[in-house]
Amino acid sequence: MRLLLDTSVLGRICHPRKHLDVRAWFLRALVDHEMLLPEVADYELRRELLRLDSKRSIHRLDELTREIQYVPMTTATWRSAAKLWAEQGRAGRPTGDGSVADLLIATQAREEAAAVVTLNEKHFVGLVDVYSWTAVPMSTT
Repeated sequence: MRLLLDTSVLGRICHPRKHLDVRAWFLRALVDHEMLLPEVADYELRRELLRLDSKRSIHRLDELTREIQYVPMTTATWRSAAKLWAEQGRAGRPTGDGSVADLLIATQAREEAAAVVTLNEKHFVGLVDVYSWTAVPMSTT
């Protein structure tokens, strides 16, 4: 299965001391799944890590961009995201500032035929397949 990491999960994977459970899950998931790192999640996490001057987490994020497939934003992605935003607005679903990055991540997941792995499943329900990191199917071996 192809899995696209949301910012919430990505941040836990990059934390140098906390969230050992998520980091262990990630290493197991790499065996079973193709992991994708969306550019917008990199941006969201990186700006906060830079603000905090969290050098170790930034270093880990840089490593991840070389270890798993990095999915850059393209003009086509921006246009698809704008269309999705408009559709959500016409349907009466939230499209405010808090959901713009989620719409971009959902758009990238759609383009990559991937499910989103997040701590905030409700942000993606109805847009793409979505899993909490604890619910991602794993092999038993």
